[in-house]
Amino acid sequence: MDIGLRRLVLVLLSIGGGIVGLILIFLALNVLYNANITLARYGTTFAVLTVIPIALFVAVWLDHFMGTNLLPSGPEDGE
Repeated sequence: MDIGLRRLVLVLLSIGGGIVGLILIFLALNVLYNANITLARYGTTFAVLTVIPIALFVAVWLDHFMGTNLLPSGPEDGE
């Protein structure tokens, strides 16, 4: 697969992972606290500020496993 296509897939999967993570947070809050948490109650700003870090977390792991090399590698031994 071309590196550009892999990077596009990485971005799309990480955004999707962030949205799925937000949905899982809503489900967990509803189950644990028996609350009716919706996007309207949670707030759009808070939802975006929750999705971004989750998507970045997913992107870091996908970058490692997909080999897209978006993130710089660490210093090598002996340098």
